[in-house]
Amino acid sequence: MLKYFILVSIIPVLVVGAAGQVVAEVAPEIQLGARGVMSLNTDIINDQVTNAVSDYSDTDLMVGFRQKMYNRFRGQLVIGFQFPDAESDLGQVFFHQTFIKIEDQFNILKMGRSRVKTTLFDFPTLRDDDALLLTTVLNPFSDGQNSEDHQYGNVLEYTHLFGQRYQLQFHAEHFRKVPEIPGAAETDFGLNALGFVLQYRVPETQRWNRSLIQSVSIGSNNFVTNRQGFSSEYDQALKNFLFGFVVNLKPDPVHFWDLRSQTIYNTGFAELRGIEKFSDLARAEAIGNYTSIRYLYRKMERPTLQVALSGGYKNFPNTIQPTELFQVASNLFYRIGQNFDVGLQVQYKGFSGDLKRMYGDDMMRIQFSLIYSIDQSWNNQFDDRESLLNLEHGYIP
Repeated sequence: MLKYFILVSIIPVLVVGAAGQVVAEVAPEIQLGARGVMSLNTDIINDQVTNAVSDYSDTDLMVGFRQKMYNRFRGQLVIGFQFPDAESDLGQVFFHQTFIKIEDQFNILKMGRSRVKTTLFDFPTLRDDDALLLTTVLNPFSDGQNSEDHQYGNVLEYTHLFGQRYQLQFHAEHFRKVPEIPGAAETDFGLNALGFVLQYRVPETQRWNRSLIQSVSIGSNNFVTNRQGFSSEYDQALKNFLFGFVVNLKPDPVHFWDLRSQTIYNTGFAELRGIEKFSDLARAEAIGNYTSIRYLYRKMERPTLQVALSGGYKNFPNTIQPTELFQVASNLFYRIGQNFDVGLQVQYKGFSGDLKRMYGDDMMRIQFSLIYSIDQSWNNQFDDRESLLNLEHGYIP
């Protein structure tokens, strides 16, 4: 009887201990990603100089949790926020990443709020909106006040990887719509964009052991609009096509040179012959290209110095008055500590035709910046296909 009592008493202890061991085995991996971007901006327009002290826009913080599932898949939850531009109407804090992702070796399913596929890859600019009109498919439902309208949205994405270097992605998205009544809240969160991206890309693990071609991508992003005078969904759709590539001019592990270029063609609406507001800018036929050449000095297996020169041109061939956009940017970033960089960037933007009426005279901007990045994880369980910082723009791509 005593033996029976002892056995019954021990069983709950063993069960609790086993349960605790199981919990420990499936505890999630915790990720932290953050980037602080601070800059002193000086704008020069017609010899008039204006300064913005301590511009901290695009500073963000992200937390992620990854979990092994009961089969070959793993799951991830990411929650993140950033500080939008000062002139934005999104408030002091903007939640730009809130999604769940399920993936295995060859399949990725992502649902939530994240970056939309309006560009194929990053360019070496300080912030991702420094060349927004040239590097990004524009949201036709936006009034142009928020750069985030063209970069973030509610997404449903499926990606299939063919081996290590090829991937095909289909995406359905909701881009933010500016309500017709000023001050009203957005109430329609339905699907308003569809597209795909087909990409060849050398894996990050082979970054310094690769041939001439690093990446080649083609994509399409098509917006579902209410184009007047047309009944079919195909005719009402606003179609954008993207093509881009990255080539290694000198894939040296210390002195590295690369060239990246992206072209965006917007088929536009033929009846739109002039640009009077931002929605016209996004819906007019246009073709633009942005190209960067950069030098990266990688000392002791870490980036130490980067110098880049970028330029872009955009033309609106269907407008009555010839309308063009031209932009040049040059920057330098130097690493002064672990994940701590100091940078200097100079930009020049020129407008003609209808764009000159919208944006005014040509402008030069000089930016002195300090950048600090954090990419940390605890309870490591998985390899890093993409880190949290890969979700955001990187000036050292």
